[in-house]
Amino acid sequence: MAKRVLDLLLGTILALVALPVILFLALLVAVSIRAWPLFVHERVGKGGRSFRCPKLRTLPRGTPAYAMKIDIPVVAQGRVARFLRRTHLDELPQLLLVPFGKMSLVGPRPKMPDGYEPVDPTYAMVRGQVTQGCTGLWQISRHKSGMPHQSPDYDYFYVQHQSIALDLWILWRTALGMAGIGRPIELRDVPAVLVRMGTARSGRYLRPQSDHLIWNAAAWDTAVS
Repeated sequence: MAKRVLDLLLGTILALVALPVILFLALLVAVSIRAWPLFVHERVGKGGRSFRCPKLRTLPRGTPAYAMKIDIPVVAQGRVARFLRRTHLDELPQLLLVPFGKMSLVGPRPKMPDGYEPVDPTYAMVRGQVTQGCTGLWQISRHKSGMPHQSPDYDYFYVQHQSIALDLWILWRTALGMAGIGRPIELRDVPAVLVRMGTARSGRYLRPQSDHLIWNAAAWDTAVS
């Protein structure tokens, strides 16, 4: 409930502030690449339910709509598109989904349908326990150049330790990153006090091994059944 209140209040404010910025950037994109500046993806949300996710266009029109970024060369068209990709402002329209509950300010990155972005079933089930986010631990991590399922520890960690305090810390680190004054994080960078404040279930499902986590799938299946 507290998370939804945060999304509703702060998310609405940010969406209203972002709206004129989105319109301005969309105009720049349209002029720069001479194409419709917005496109919409089907993404998988909480509980496996799909939803429509808008983004600003940065790639050529001939690029496959659901091609994963690690499978295609990044051919951003012009300085505007390259700037949007570098700052992740191409994902700013996702803020408009937060007040309606389709996305959260913080959570796992919404993945594409299984036919385009297949992942391990346990990983898909775990990350689907929470609303997908505009930003999150993986999104601000040093592994963000790959795909989330290649570094699942971030989503596992978030699902177990989620709290309003952790969400606010992630939002702060996101803002620092967008301003160019923050470095990508690792899990060990998360303050210990935020882990203790989270909804950890006695540490039964995640156990640390240096900077990585081992997921106890059997324990999780027992807990949710």
